[in-house]
Amino acid sequence: MNVLINFATLKKGGGQNVALNFLESLDRVDTKNLKFFFVVVQNTELDKYLKAKGKYPVVYMPQNPVHRILSEFLNGKKIIKTLGIDIIYSYFGTARFPKAVPQVSGSAESNLYFPELDFWQEYSGIKKLLRRINDRYRIWGLKRVKAVIFENEIMQKRCEQIYRISNTVWIKPSFTKSHVNLPYQIPLAAKSSKFRGLFFCGWQRNKNFMIIPRLAAAFKKASINFHFILTAPPDNSDEHRNFLRLIEKYDAADSISIVGPVKKSEIPSLYEQVDFVFLLSKLESFSNNIIEAWHFKRLLIIADEPWSRSICGDSAVYVSRDDAENIVSGIMTVIKNDAKKIDIIRRGTAILQQYPSIEERTEQEIAYLTYIFNHA
Repeated sequence: MNVLINFATLKKGGGQNVALNFLESLDRVDTKNLKFFFVVVQNTELDKYLKAKGKYPVVYMPQNPVHRILSEFLNGKKIIKTLGIDIIYSYFGTARFPKAVPQVSGSAESNLYFPELDFWQEYSGIKKLLRRINDRYRIWGLKRVKAVIFENEIMQKRCEQIYRISNTVWIKPSFTKSHVNLPYQIPLAAKSSKFRGLFFCGWQRNKNFMIIPRLAAAFKKASINFHFILTAPPDNSDEHRNFLRLIEKYDAADSISIVGPVKKSEIPSLYEQVDFVFLLSKLESFSNNIIEAWHFKRLLIIADEPWSRSICGDSAVYVSRDDAENIVSGIMTVIKNDAKKIDIIRRGTAILQQYPSIEERTEQEIAYLTYIFNHA
């Protein structure tokens, strides 16, 4: 069976790290009777890995989403025919390949399954319109493929209920320690602080990174020496500039470091140097932040929402995502109570044992692709 693994939507962030785990695991799982081909964007970490490996044929797609969709539409038939593709697996997101062969998509767009929430309320004008158009395209893509893979059971069930899509499967995410652990140098200002909190995210407003300056001011008011590390890129984007304005407004420059993206090999070192991991999203399908906080035994500070409660149980500190004082209060509670801190971390470690290894997850994905191919 010739399998085309489509990584074209994965150019950075956690999704790319998940895809790298998949690639690394292929040498350790049974792939007999399977031949893999990969679609990537040039010069991404995925591209670099595949080039270094030199084992798999690679097809390149444009980085621009519109150009990519056009390329899939115009060149997809030729790609399928030339490579003799039997099934396509778009790891995350939607592709516009022709329906000549069965296609499976991984879906992580949580807002599609909670239409009652105005997920884009923080946007306006053309930005909001474009995001809603993109959502419609993703929904169209979901209905077009043969099957959908989820990392979140609630999303799987809501997909079946809302969109009447029956071919779905829930495959839990996995976590594997990097085989190469390189030291990560956090900024000097962060090193000198008593407590350090990590926002491992880009400029996605869903992550609620804009509250960081307010949090920094609230910690100062409470006389707590706290420093925030944010992995978003200092790219002079609108979000970046707005964030810098808030830092100035709250006089928080000495409490916040914008460090930019972190290499996968440096992630363990970064986690070892922080005390708290923040995930203040309104919605998530899942997040590497959760599983990494459990693995590295760091306290997870998470938005008190139905999706987070369903995943984390008693393994996190729940806070009101828009209330800086509530968040500071929740953190102070565990700072002052070592027994509670230890218990929360212990519960996270216990939940982590219920998740598959990366090899087990990859085997489940391959088994599902084989099942869909045989029943297409």
